[in-house]
Amino acid sequence: MTKLLTMCNEMDIPIVTASDENYVPCLKVMIRSVMTTISEDRRGIFFVIDDNLSAQSKGELESLIDTYSGKAAIEILSVNRGVYENFMISDHINTTAYLRISLPELLENSPYNKVLYLDSDTFILNDVAELYDQNLSDHIIGAVIDPGQAKALTRLEIDSRDYYFNSGVMLINLDLWRQNNITEKTIQFLEEKEQLIVFHDQDALNAILHDHWKHLHPKWNMQTSLMFDVHKAPTKYYDHLYHSGRDNPAIVHFTGHDKPWNTLENHPYQEQYMQIFTEGKSYEVGVINE
Repeated sequence: MTKLLTMCNEMDIPIVTASDENYVPCLKVMIRSVMTTISEDRRGIFFVIDDNLSAQSKGELESLIDTYSGKAAIEILSVNRGVYENFMISDHINTTAYLRISLPELLENSPYNKVLYLDSDTFILNDVAELYDQNLSDHIIGAVIDPGQAKALTRLEIDSRDYYFNSGVMLINLDLWRQNNITEKTIQFLEEKEQLIVFHDQDALNAILHDHWKHLHPKWNMQTSLMFDVHKAPTKYYDHLYHSGRDNPAIVHFTGHDKPWNTLENHPYQEQYMQIFTEGKSYEVGVINE
């Protein structure tokens, strides 16, 4: 067990993400935004699933964590990337996105039974302790509806009236995930139902976790389409939640191809995000997680 894990305590908030070299500038913004808003009595524990990060980038991440004077810690996790290399990718989602499927296995020796997964292109506006402390009860994960794919389970040939969630923010019960063999089932779906896959690992996770996820308030994953009110809510209740999330977002998630650093326009949090992102430097950011 690593030194980081032997230092754990009940006030920790373990946060998992995945990154390759291109995502590092975004990951730094996510970490900074978490640490800027976190409660004084809590500590951010960051587990980064490593997709060929350079030694320089790892050093920069560790240096960033050091600036928080013991309120944060970081560990880089190695994963068998080969398991996912033949699965579909796109212009803004690459193999890195699939690596989160293995996170319960990667944290097998961790003392944490629950973790918060955050995509690197999320921007934290409120204390994530409020999210992390939510009780999942007998649900395997907590997540937020994906407004553009709310009724997509039919496309995946799943017989369920449940909605489809966005996998960029997930509160995960690691024990229940392992007990239900979610990693193995998700990989199997990706292999056997390749013809049904449109939205990568997110499709497979929804196919396996339907009816086993807790519906979180949309404010915890305000996707770009939610911020711009692109899709009609499936019910009046969700319409209320969508409006509430737009008024007071807790986590902004820059989903889709349009990002703050390329073609995104008129997003209410774009300028604030880019002030942290650039810090007077020029970055070339490639493919990003959705």
